[in-house]
Amino acid sequence: MGSIRWVLALASMFGTTMALAQTATPAAGQLEEVVVTATRRSESLQDVPMSITALNAATLEQRSVKSFIDYAGQVPSLAFADTGDGSGTARTISIRGVSGDNTTGFYIDETPVPDSIDPRVIDVERIEVLRGPQGTLYGARSMGGTVRMITTQPDLINFSGRVSANGGKTQEASNADYGVEGAVNIPLIQGTMALRAVAFYQHDAGFFKRRFLTNPADATNVGATANPTTLGNLPTSTVDDVARDNSYGAAASLAIKASEGLVITPRVMFQKADTNGLLYADGGSYPLPAVVGPVNMHPQGFLQARFFNLPEESKDSWVLASLAASYDARSFNFVSSTSYFDRTVDETEDQTDFLWQALEAPFDGIPLGDVTNPNTPLYHAVPIPATIRELKQIHRFVQELRVTSRVSGPWQYVAGVFFSDTRGRVPYAGYYPPSIAPGISQTGGFVVQGIPGLPIPVNPLNPDEIFAQDYQTKVSEPALYGELSYAFTEAWKATVGLRAYRVHTETGGYLEGIAFGGPRITDPNTSTTESGVNPKVALEYKLSPDKLLYADAARGFRPGGLVPSIPGNSTSDPLGCFAQLQALGYTSAAQTKSYSSDRLWNYELGAKTAWDDNRLTVDGAVYLTKWDQIQQLVALPCGFQFRANSGQAEIKGFDLVIHGRPTANLDLSAGAGFQHARITQGSPLLPALQDGARVYEVPDWTANAAASYTVPLTTESALVSTVTYSYTGDSVSASVSANAPRLRPGYNLLDARIAYRLRNYEFAFVGKNLTGSEANLGDNRSLAAETVGRPRIVVNAPRTLGVEVRAKF
Repeated sequence: MGSIRWVLALASMFGTTMALAQTATPAAGQLEEVVVTATRRSESLQDVPMSITALNAATLEQRSVKSFIDYAGQVPSLAFADTGDGSGTARTISIRGVSGDNTTGFYIDETPVPDSIDPRVIDVERIEVLRGPQGTLYGARSMGGTVRMITTQPDLINFSGRVSANGGKTQEASNADYGVEGAVNIPLIQGTMALRAVAFYQHDAGFFKRRFLTNPADATNVGATANPTTLGNLPTSTVDDVARDNSYGAAASLAIKASEGLVITPRVMFQKADTNGLLYADGGSYPLPAVVGPVNMHPQGFLQARFFNLPEESKDSWVLASLAASYDARSFNFVSSTSYFDRTVDETEDQTDFLWQALEAPFDGIPLGDVTNPNTPLYHAVPIPATIRELKQIHRFVQELRVTSRVSGPWQYVAGVFFSDTRGRVPYAGYYPPSIAPGISQTGGFVVQGIPGLPIPVNPLNPDEIFAQDYQTKVSEPALYGELSYAFTEAWKATVGLRAYRVHTETGGYLEGIAFGGPRITDPNTSTTESGVNPKVALEYKLSPDKLLYADAARGFRPGGLVPSIPGNSTSDPLGCFAQLQALGYTSAAQTKSYSSDRLWNYELGAKTAWDDNRLTVDGAVYLTKWDQIQQLVALPCGFQFRANSGQAEIKGFDLVIHGRPTANLDLSAGAGFQHARITQGSPLLPALQDGARVYEVPDWTANAAASYTVPLTTESALVSTVTYSYTGDSVSASVSANAPRLRPGYNLLDARIAYRLRNYEFAFVGKNLTGSEANLGDNRSLAAETVGRPRIVVNAPRTLGVEVRAKF
């Protein structure tokens, strides 16, 4: 037994493997059994033939987990990046190398929600991360896996509550961080009805600064005397507390025991975040646009240098209303889940620099001046202050009915009916006041395919309008699914599953403004329909009660869809989109309007084992994924984008999870994920993604380790110390370019927490990002378009030190 403990300790120190720390039974020194519902029934984690990470409430509290980034690094083979438009809806999650929009399912209890939201981790029973395709039970958007946030349900018997407060200071910020949260459970009718309410407020100070021209009139001298990064020797001013975030939210749920076995639970939860800036560091080599070769993708500090003091902001609010009913009969459990999700994201960005490059100056990708001579102006135009605003709205209704067997015989089943109706609207700049650059229509010309001086095509109703759009989408998805298992013996069991689906998409809207060629163009209502079947087959073998082997093959898919039109002719295309399409082999912009689903097959072998009287668990899996007709986001330099199916990929990898308790007071965990995700058939649409290239946004390696040590002081008090470490390897940016490849550097994050517990009270010191790592979390796709030579890099918070006070009653 002693040798096992030393091996475990060494594995944790070097971070070669990974696991999750759970609260053990101190007297026995054993690991506590973890119960999950990943297969839609309650089972011990070690009995589920699937690669899963489950972080329970005690672990989340010990590690001061509040948001997605706090727990994402604790999951092997999980990566994420901000790759889409704007900030609030840009984040995507990849599991086992399957990256891109809608490749990872995200659930709050029984409800699927967009994977870009970041629910506050408060009153959460556990977080489950399922690795591998979950297309049978969880549907279309679980190609790589599924993240499930399981909240605490109302208790019909006991009154309870808790409250906590936090405060701290983030490096580079001029103000303090602080927040408060609480939860209360009230039995209204003992054993029959209970109310559970949760609320929080959090203020996170901004750690960016914005430097700008003190006198806006100095902009007339910019072209001849100033560098747009340094603003030359002109007088400047600076504001701090940029990217300050105020967030708050609440939830209320009511559990009603209507009869023996029947519990009805209505709930409403909402969350809102208001940020006065964006977590974007400047990178690259701006203002030299003709950069060739690798782009520096390390964040360049926390200063945002701009011509004008144009505040950027993001407002993100969502509401989830649900009604769940669960009925336990002798031989089955019936669940009905009804939900309505509503989200609005309202964002504003400064687009001055992009317009200065693309429209106001005769700019064709090559500076006019001699870059070796500081006395030669690079541009001849005067920058015009301009912002662009985007509003995204989503409304989703979901109904699911499910039956799960509760019999003890060899046959087990899960069967269900699923339906969702999603309505989306993107009034881009035009629904509210449109994107305006006052006087830009009088600047004298712009560049089309390298030819300067052509007249700007304006919207006659609003000549200085840069761009406006109002685009609406409707997606309906009915599905039937089921899994059937048969135990041949006590050791052998086989499972087969199917999900039949149909996806119908309708879109339509309008686009207008200088960037789109001037007058309004209407996209007529268009629709597309796809249907199919997702199969799964699995086999498991129990070597002993605490050792399980399994093998499975499963298919995953992601629905296709329709996108807005992009400029499609050479006579009214000020940004050169048509020429860029022709370079990719397109002859008409209409060819970019639709894209179809992509699919993959995953083949997996895994093992779950417990040792030393359940003081040590070692779980692992190896897998091979074949991905076909990959949906590629093609982001044109002109600022417009579309989706297309092109290319194939193969992903080979493994997950290894180890968790143990060498002594009654020491909990150690460590692990690793490896995903060798490579293109096997290149894409003519993305020159950087050719045979052998890495799948974008996927690190080859992820690893983490955690240690928690408890020192009993008295019978009612203790000192608990927790240290967590995570590593994410480098990855290729989704903003691919054959001439300027982008490699996102890897990063390490180190957190620590030491807490003094006295009965139901706790006082803790917390440190986040103790090494001060500046992590590249993605080079964001700007609302307008990226200013050439200056990626906007999403970064994590610098080193943060603080305190937490908790009380339970």
